[in-house]
Amino acid sequence: MNFPLDKFNPFEIGLRPIDKKDWLSLNSFDSIYIQNKHRLIRENIQDVYFVSEDCKQDIFDLAQLLQSDLIEQESGLRERLHLSLRETGIKCINFDNALLVFSLLVEDDLVILRPEEDSFKMIAGAVFSPSGWDLKSKQFLDINNIHSPVPHYDSLLAERLNKILTKLPICIPFERHNWSIYGSEDLFQPSQIKQAKGINIRSKEDIESISIRIERQTLYKPENSNLILFSIKVRNYQIKEITENKSLVQNFYLALEGLSEEMIAYKGFTSSIGLFKDYLKSFL
Repeated sequence: MNFPLDKFNPFEIGLRPIDKKDWLSLNSFDSIYIQNKHRLIRENIQDVYFVSEDCKQDIFDLAQLLQSDLIEQESGLRERLHLSLRETGIKCINFDNALLVFSLLVEDDLVILRPEEDSFKMIAGAVFSPSGWDLKSKQFLDINNIHSPVPHYDSLLAERLNKILTKLPICIPFERHNWSIYGSEDLFQPSQIKQAKGINIRSKEDIESISIRIERQTLYKPENSNLILFSIKVRNYQIKEITENKSLVQNFYLALEGLSEEMIAYKGFTSSIGLFKDYLKSFL
């Protein structure tokens, strides 16, 4: 189980380099992630995809390069891409949809960042599994404004993250994880849907019905480009998958103990953190 609580600190960025073969999860046509992408492209494409007009050439070139690399590495991926294009009604690849088409090769969501002044700005995105945020509201924002709802971000993380992005090594993917608590395992959970399906923990049974939503995030700087590709893949876990492992229970409990009041509210725990910690304690 890949659960990021072995050495959890909510204020650590936690990036680590990974092998490129472990970077993105490739298209499997029966995948829930690919099916989710197909549905949203057909029904809500304006909510899940955008590309900056003045960056289309650079994004097209990058998407085509990465697409060629993946297809060369994986037998059958070209055929699965053609099936996805047919499912979504995309007739051809062009400057407007190159990132969208590339996103159909992988289960991960994709965001493109470009350096601007002292920060990095979101200039394109294909995001199908947002965790309580809306792609439309983040378009063209820099990363500091994107993360403005996150408690303590300005004081503890902003400067460090900008430095990391500025000095990101070329052609080496970096990985980190994030976690949150959800009342539904649906992949597509922008802020409005998350609020509608919010958690209301009043009992042991409520705790056992929630999902621990893990985001695997990666950063990748391609060669001969000033763009950075940010990927996100969500996975849901039931609480029993933690309570079956005493070490995970201990680490999750310590993680909750270390949250500030602001972070508790941000994670959706304000009215239930005591009950949640008592529940975890029962397994120690």
